[in-house]
Amino acid sequence: AFVALVAVGVARTNPELGRIADAGWWSQLGSTVLAGWKTAILNPWYWGLVAILILAERRWPGREGEGALTTGGAQDLAWTIAYPVLNLTVVALAVGILNAAYDGLLGGAKLDLTPMLGTFGVAVLAFLVADFGMWFTHWARHKVSTFWHFHAVHHAPTSMNPMVDNRVHLAEPIIATALVLVPSRLLGLEGQATLALALATTFFTAFTHANLHTNLGPLRYVLVSPQAHRVHHSFAPEHIDTNFGTVLSVWDRIFGTYYRGEDEYPTVGIPDTRFPLETEATPAALVAGVARQTAYPFRQCIEDIGRYRTR
Repeated sequence: AFVALVAVGVARTNPELGRIADAGWWSQLGSTVLAGWKTAILNPWYWGLVAILILAERRWPGREGEGALTTGGAQDLAWTIAYPVLNLTVVALAVGILNAAYDGLLGGAKLDLTPMLGTFGVAVLAFLVADFGMWFTHWARHKVSTFWHFHAVHHAPTSMNPMVDNRVHLAEPIIATALVLVPSRLLGLEGQATLALALATTFFTAFTHANLHTNLGPLRYVLVSPQAHRVHHSFAPEHIDTNFGTVLSVWDRIFGTYYRGEDEYPTVGIPDTRFPLETEATPAALVAGVARQTAYPFRQCIEDIGRYRTR
């Protein structure tokens, strides 16, 4: 809502920007959504990685009985198919609004760091800024109850697999989009480099959500491992609010949220028994599951309002 209000204010104070939005903005939005489809759901490299990870899960499972070949895995596949329809459209809209706000308020300002750092150096800096931002907002989504209601959709699965990463409520990518777009534009990162970083992160998080028995050995001191992220998805008291990292584990180590039990492979899920978990893998049930799980956070927010009013 804040981003939308900023964009409206920008359009009102910048008539030329408003005319641009009226003339071709929606056409550009459609093109962005199509590009998102090609990048995500139609990306053969992504599905090749998922296939490899599914085979690896069968050979080296973190816990027996979990993985993509379960009812929960079927629900995650339904979310993966729905993800571009829901989230990429929302993200495309947010990108348009954020770009309009950025150009209108800051005049497209950017730091020209490429001569000093080179394209690769700027990309690395943008990645570090964005990854820390993801750590911080991830922490906030656990600490602020309203944010948690939406994030709980991602934590609800009781089985880890590569597609769990796509079970994300459509309200959440807006935050991630701002975190990637704003520092990328400020640092002057080219669009293709930004896309490459986003894709690399998507591929890596598919790996960290897989049901794999590995903590990455010495690499765990720098990178998030499937074992560390499994601990993050656990609802055991000692595991709650730990291991918030997306790609780098260093932020958790710096800020004291890293869980040091590096050989534990706990069960996962959330303690709310009212969450509408999937019970069968028929197409109708899976579609209904996506709908009910999308509605879940709004019901929780309404209940919070009711409890607040009765105090």
